[in-house]
Amino acid sequence: MKRVVIIFLLVMMAAISVQAENNDAYRYKWVGTFVKGSPYTDQVMASSMMWEGFADVIKRRWDEGYHLTDLKYGNGKWVGVFSKGTGWTTQAYDVTGRWESMSLAIEKRWTEGYYVVSIEQGLSEWVAVYAKNTGFVNQSFERQKKLSNFQNRVMKRWEEGFELLDLEYGEGHWLGIFVKGPDYGQHAMSLRSNWKRFREAIQKQWDAGYKITNIAFGIGKWMGTFASKPGYSAQGYETAPTFSALSEILRKRQEDGFVLIDLAEGW
Repeated sequence: MKRVVIIFLLVMMAAISVQAENNDAYRYKWVGTFVKGSPYTDQVMASSMMWEGFADVIKRRWDEGYHLTDLKYGNGKWVGVFSKGTGWTTQAYDVTGRWESMSLAIEKRWTEGYYVVSIEQGLSEWVAVYAKNTGFVNQSFERQKKLSNFQNRVMKRWEEGFELLDLEYGEGHWLGIFVKGPDYGQHAMSLRSNWKRFREAIQKQWDAGYKITNIAFGIGKWMGTFASKPGYSAQGYETAPTFSALSEILRKRQEDGFVLIDLAEGW
């Protein structure tokens, strides 16, 4: 009788473990991509629920010599990654309510010598972050409602010698920010409908010699872009349920010589 009970408990524990793994696809998570070989030398993360508060955070970090290298909105917070060692000079940002206004703002910044380094949509606002002295020589963007059309445009831009700098889903459209200047070698793209399958896709790309350049989540899908020669000597990723947990992961990763190059969030 005791043996039967033990076997039953082991079966139940295995079932719970499988269920937990399957449910991982539905849990909200922050995803950080970490690398060695980036020029960034020191990083901190900061957040605020409202943009006005986050604008104060940006100013304070700028005064401390940091640059805003990545921006994300998720789980009710604006979250930024601030880095030193970028080589950039002046930074700026624009906030607009609709994409049409943002596209005009970006084109105006280009005439002033700025390039977009990060873009995000949250709380019905678009935010574009710019910098000068980025090393970019040209920039463009593609925005498509239909995912297959967007994927085709990404591949077309790759053929034209552009690199995908940032990837975002907002206002029912996929958006890609492209630059010329860096050369990441060959490219690949993966799209999966849940996180478990996307993890498998990442491993497959790693096995083929590619490294992550961007991860984004939209309309129930995880999208990743990969390159054969992005200049990183090592790479890994971490997931965390909260901003605070990811901040602690960043601290530990930096102790091992890694920096955070891409921030994503989704289910």
